[in-house]
Amino acid sequence: MIQGEIKTAAIIGAGVSGLATAKNLSKKGVSCTIYDRNSQLGGVWADGYHGFGVQIPKDLYEFPDFPLPEAVPQYTPGPDFQKYMEDYCDHFSIRDCLQLGMRVTALQRSGDGWALEVENENGTNSVQADLVVIATGLYSETPLMPEIQGRDQFQGEVLHNSQVKDIEILRGRRVAVVGYGKSAGDIAGTAVGVADKVHLVFRTAHWPVPRKLLGLLPFKWGMLTRLVAAMIPPYARPTPIVRGLHTVGYPLPWLFWRLVELLLRTQQKLGTKIANGNNLVPVHPIEYDAYSEVTMVPRSGFIENIRSGEISAHRSGLQRFTEKELILEDGDTLAVDCVVFGTGWKTGFGFLPEELRDALGEEPDGIYLYRHILHPGVPNLAFVGRASSFMSVTTFALQARWLSEVVVGNIALPNEEDMRASIDALRRWKQSWMPASPARSATLLLHMAHYHDELLLDMGSDPLRKAGFLAPLKELLVPYQASDFRDVV
Repeated sequence: MIQGEIKTAAIIGAGVSGLATAKNLSKKGVSCTIYDRNSQLGGVWADGYHGFGVQIPKDLYEFPDFPLPEAVPQYTPGPDFQKYMEDYCDHFSIRDCLQLGMRVTALQRSGDGWALEVENENGTNSVQADLVVIATGLYSETPLMPEIQGRDQFQGEVLHNSQVKDIEILRGRRVAVVGYGKSAGDIAGTAVGVADKVHLVFRTAHWPVPRKLLGLLPFKWGMLTRLVAAMIPPYARPTPIVRGLHTVGYPLPWLFWRLVELLLRTQQKLGTKIANGNNLVPVHPIEYDAYSEVTMVPRSGFIENIRSGEISAHRSGLQRFTEKELILEDGDTLAVDCVVFGTGWKTGFGFLPEELRDALGEEPDGIYLYRHILHPGVPNLAFVGRASSFMSVTTFALQARWLSEVVVGNIALPNEEDMRASIDALRRWKQSWMPASPARSATLLLHMAHYHDELLLDMGSDPLRKAGFLAPLKELLVPYQASDFRDVV
């Protein structure tokens, strides 16, 4: 909910969503200040682990109105993307908005606006703003490190993947990487040929989507079209056609996903035997598993490294440490001297007081918001970047534009009762079928097209972005990319 005239905005986070928000609000005449705890802009791209980078093609992961340079590789390395964000900042003249090395430690009401406590190496001061935009993403800066019995006895080194800045620290060591997501796969893959032994330990396998289906077709053509979006469990507000497809026409989407599973299982050879006769075949159907915390578009060679034995894969939980070993729940014992947890980050907003979290209705699966941006019970507080999609840069840019239009009154919001009803419907829909996770409230993924449509319709823009004589067919079969939204962000 936005109340009163917004002249100043404090944006917390200098990542993709924070920069896009500053660009859009500044164009509307709002004076913006971006606070970030890091000394360098970029958010997650400012300080990554060794070999980190974007896992999807660059035409899906770029600002719609500021394309990546042609010289940048198809799968953008992390340092290249950080440099690109620096260029975005300069191109849109928002560098003067930046206050880097400044951590927001507290936030509380001050009249119709907000008072923020901001801390740096010189101390703490208080600043005022009409609007606060939280653009810190889905997770905090606190690594998620499981508590494992006997860790204090282990004589080796225990790291989070974020601490592996240089793969040389793994040279000649016997390493166990824990996890099955992007960061775990990246660390395990780059450790091959450097470490003396590489183990990958994971409890749950997930469906790995190859960069090219059948080695020929970029995965976006098989996963990110409106046709595919119609095949997944229906969105909170489905069209009559989609509703019919998932009732009387249910066998069709069921068969579609079984064929996708067969393709992935065959192409990636997921039946390959690993430790204790296990394999890499996931338990859950792909249309459900795709909404888990881990959605895999693995680095090139990752699955091949497992099949060849260069990465010794163990489908098991962790039981305990000894002085020189890692004991798994399946009874295996791994002689290791380094354990790297690729287990992600904790969620949370440490600077939000408890009463504000209560007002936002924070739940174990996150905060549910109107359009994933606003809460009717907390005026002049917005979130940009709390929406997980395969085109997150585009999603965040659309959110930022939507928010700027709300701020200047170009979008008329529903009344509080209707906004709460919309939020409640979204919550019931997600909790009725999506896997439980700390970020479920923000999960969109394959539903991103429906969400983009909502934002565009609110802004009075046509959600059907394809042009030309074959536009209707392209809307159904051709995947969207960032450039399709260039004129609306």
